[in-house]
Amino acid sequence: MEPRDIKPHMEVFGADGVRIGTVDHLDGDRIKLSREGSRDGEHHYVPLSTVGRVDAHVHLTLTAASLPAGTAAAAGCGTAGAIPPIRNPAVGGSHPRRNYYLPWVLLALALLALLLLATKGCTDADRREPVATADRTATAPLAVESVKLPNGKSVDLQPNTLNYALQRYLASDEPTPRAFTFDNLNFETASAAIRPQDAGTIETLAQILRAYPDAHGRVVGYTDARGSAASNTALGELRAQAVMAALVEKGVNKRRLEAGSAGEGAPVSSNRTREGQSENRRTEFVVMRK
Repeated sequence: MEPRDIKPHMEVFGADGVRIGTVDHLDGDRIKLSREGSRDGEHHYVPLSTVGRVDAHVHLTLTAASLPAGTAAAAGCGTAGAIPPIRNPAVGGSHPRRNYYLPWVLLALALLALLLLATKGCTDADRREPVATADRTATAPLAVESVKLPNGKSVDLQPNTLNYALQRYLASDEPTPRAFTFDNLNFETASAAIRPQDAGTIETLAQILRAYPDAHGRVVGYTDARGSAASNTALGELRAQAVMAALVEKGVNKRRLEAGSAGEGAPVSSNRTREGQSENRRTEFVVMRK
């Protein structure tokens, strides 16, 4: 604090917030207070040594009651009143004003910390490495039956498949003809190309047909209902020829096979869904003689 900061007409407050008076002027090492507001109408004095700080007002380090005898407080001229809000910290012997918001702020911070800890716990749990356990939902491997063929060779067949049923039929005395629908021999839209995933079905079928040389069969191609009937009939024929060509390539005598088309006829599923259309783009193998 510099004495030059104290200007006339500034209000003077004690450390307890009580208004002491108004500055008239500096008088040596004292502040001379104005008569205005003085109870006895006289000037009173406040020692500069009791001044703690100066902003828009003069703030003392002592309360009005603790000022030395002969000052304004001793003369009883002070007027009670709260110190205007200030941003400076309390100094000297003054009492800082209570912050009634502090408990609520601390409570909010504590709740926020708990929330962050809970969130962190969930995140860590999500990132935790999974414990190695047995996969109880894993699909059990399909059963495979090793079947011995008439030519002395064996083939591994899965029950409830075309090749399994076809082999049992060729080995039986059941009459002809009989049609067998391929399990996994479908085609992409407007395509007659055999898909790579269906090559195994062709290989196994060829192995069975080579073991039964008297069997003759007809490959029939089908389509979904999109497109014209004529174009679908032609596409079905191309699909049947593609399967027939693949069997011949695997060693089946071409004279034992023929290709035909049923087009979009005899659908096995609805043509209103993509899944149904895919199932209808199929082929069948009809045993004509054995």
